Amino acid sequence: MRASKSGKLVASICGVPSEIRVRGRKLRVIEINFLCIHKKLRSKRLAPVLIREITRRCYLRGIYQAIYTVGVVLPTPVTSCRYYHRALDWLKLYEVGFSHLPPGSTKARQITRNHLPSQTATPGLRPLEERDLDATYDLLERFLSRYDINPAFTKEEIDHWLLHRPERSPEQVVWSYVVEDPETHRITDFVSFYSLTSSVLGNQNHSEIRAAYLYYYATEAAFAEKEKGFKDRLQMLINDALIEAKKVFTTPLRVRIKHSDGQQAHFDVFNALTLQDNPLFLEQLKFGAGDGQLHYYLFNYRTPHVNGGVNERNQPDEKKRGGMGVVLL
Repeated sequence: MRASKSGKLVASICGVPSEIRVRGRKLRVIEINFLCIHKKLRSKRLAPVLIREITRRCYLRGIYQAIYTVGVVLPTPVTSCRYYHRALDWLKLYEVGFSHLPPGSTKARQITRNHLPSQTATPGLRPLEERDLDATYDLLERFLSRYDINPAFTKEEIDHWLLHRPERSPEQVVWSYVVEDPETHRITDFVSFYSLTSSVLGNQNHSEIRAAYLYYYATEAAFAEKEKGFKDRLQMLINDALIEAKKVFTTPLRVRIKHSDGQQAHFDVFNALTLQDNPLFLEQLKFGAGDGQLHYYLFNYRTPHVNGGVNERNQPDEKKRGGMGVVLL
């Protein structure tokens, strides 16, 4: 929606066609995201207008179901997840008011507590390359199908969403890594995270917070008998993702366009939800509980509630994992 006189964009909503599986049944859906309305026009009932219009356009394409997330409870979420945050640069987060100083602690203790090793621990960990796409697709397909609701990726979507190509986009948004077995050269693990920057207002020293969000991951350890070794392997894999997000350095977009090879991304905080198998590592890797909840909804499709990784006390629970496998904001 644009202002009639100035043509200024004042409201928008986005939807991306995709396929998901709901308890084994494949559905063609629209992933609804990025509903944004100018702050002066909020509470004017513009959101229902945007939703009706994007629904109309979806119907014209023959797509009658949708998946979306909201931070508030509407009738009726298919599952609810909780945000968790792992500080990578605790001092900066404290200075901008994102993190607090626990009673009885000191800044030095908090910095030490959130310290990460300088090198990763998983042998064979390296960035995802084009030659890994087939193996990564096979691994993700088998791993994600373990969840009640999961994305049904195609190989082309794996390439588009998870593999950064400088010639396709100078600005890197997603960082993906695979683990290649040194002996068999088989891809045994995969992990990824994406970037989302937030502006800091009223702070003289910092203008933004660079947040990494855990995206999709997979490991062959999940298919061992009784998941033997799965928890330890997953903790090591995600801890290496924290190290990768912390150790590299980000440069302004104008510089990245000129020097797009070897892009790096120094992040201040690493965020994750309680979906997928995340309850296996959140507390062990020193993720702190956030204030936010993320509620998942399916439009025009009814299914029983799936687990969101939290128990009745809103705490991560390993017994409540395996429900939601679709990662949305």
